[in-house]
Amino acid sequence: MKLIKIEPNCLEATWPYVVEFIKKPLKRTQGERSLNDIYQELLSDYLQLWVGVNEEDGILGICITQLIIYPQYKVLAMPYIGTKPHTIHKWFDYGMSEDSPIIKFARELGVKKLEGYARDGWLKFTPKYDFKKYTTVITREL
Repeated sequence: MKLIKIEPNCLEATWPYVVEFIKKPLKRTQGERSLNDIYQELLSDYLQLWVGVNEEDGILGICITQLIIYPQYKVLAMPYIGTKPHTIHKWFDYGMSEDSPIIKFARELGVKKLEGYARDGWLKFTPKYDFKKYTTVITREL
């Protein structure tokens, strides 16, 4: 598998191939961002788009990252991960490995922690990469 960071100047050409992968996790949010918001934030490099591909499956999925700078340390958040059905394990096996471009990118930025927002079904894949469940988010409309 290859994990490719899509630079902002390549986004327009890549977008049609990845937009469905982005819509999938976007449906599970609270509406804090629209699809157009994500596109604009990718163009400005506020968010970063990573595309996972391999020869037999083509595009396996996407990961969108966001650098968060807290007063005490930096976090690379992964607010949106969308994959083909039953391929999340392939994404984790490469995307979170020590030689993954995402991990290298995080280290280059001086990131102390990775932060992912995943549904509970993914928890079975996360301990292998030292992720721990930190919290469950519940919300209420007012």
